[in-house]
Amino acid sequence: MKKSIKLISTVLFLILLTYTSYSQSDQVKILNDVITALKGEQGNLDVKTFSTIKEVCNSRYITCDQQGRIEGLDFQFANLNGYIPEEINQLVDLEYINLTFNYLDGVIPNGLSQMPKLEELSIRGNFLEGPLPKDISQLSKTVDIDLTQNTFKNADPKWVNRLNITNQFNLEGCRSPDSIFLSVDIRDKTSDKILDSVKPKVENKKKNVEKDETLKRVESMPRFPGCEEQGISEEERHKCAQNKMLQFIYKNLRYPHEARTQNIEGMVVVQFVILKNGDIGGATVKRDPGGRCGNAALWIVNRMNFICDKWIPGMQDGDSVKVLYTLPVKFKLEG
Repeated sequence: MKKSIKLISTVLFLILLTYTSYSQSDQVKILNDVITALKGEQGNLDVKTFSTIKEVCNSRYITCDQQGRIEGLDFQFANLNGYIPEEINQLVDLEYINLTFNYLDGVIPNGLSQMPKLEELSIRGNFLEGPLPKDISQLSKTVDIDLTQNTFKNADPKWVNRLNITNQFNLEGCRSPDSIFLSVDIRDKTSDKILDSVKPKVENKKKNVEKDETLKRVESMPRFPGCEEQGISEEERHKCAQNKMLQFIYKNLRYPHEARTQNIEGMVVVQFVILKNGDIGGATVKRDPGGRCGNAALWIVNRMNFICDKWIPGMQDGDSVKVLYTLPVKFKLEG
């Protein structure tokens, strides 16, 4: 009798072990599918897929409980430019989903109300569109939802306050989020160097700037929009534009949660090119103190391609030219 009980206990243990192993393996596969969709075509080399639940639980983007169940996704400022897949609702142990300040587009998938433990859904600062999922009203009764600064249109007035989708980011009359990433080679293709300036010939004749040259210094440097009123000097106009740009940055910039919790401060340096038509291209982080501060600064620079008015391009010899722009952004904790 004792042997039979021991045998049954052993079998039950093996079944439970097999089920647990399968369950974890299945969750890892689902998570990898979700991450692949979120990353999008441009991807983010820092956001990787996983082989084991141990790798998952050691990730800076994932939190797990003591049993190894995935309970939180923290992809704030992770440079995600894909979409939110329906498979995310299969991560049934999730308590919070933080996808704030990325470049996600598409719609919010149906089925999130099927996640029994979900308490927080934060997708602020993306390019999500409508229509909102059918079960969003049911979801909002139990889940804290923040959908601000997206591109929702014609949202049901009954849900606007409940879902916190007000204060959309320059939505009406502005450019498409498709323009957010503009790839541009910022180097002169003939010399593989960025030109410091355009020097006039001895004869004092104009030198034609080559089509693909990117300059560092020009006669009239590019400037942030909003200071085009007449009657002010060029110097006053550039000073005004500088102040407008700083107001835009520090009004919309957010301190990354990871940097805040780790007490990370410092200066981020972002370089980008102001193209001939005032668009921004080739934005890259050249200096980064860590904690996703670099991604946060990059996010606000890329968002300049979505505001209603473009930059005023740089001018040389009466022609608009491409100009390399270096922008320092300071992150400092207060208190």
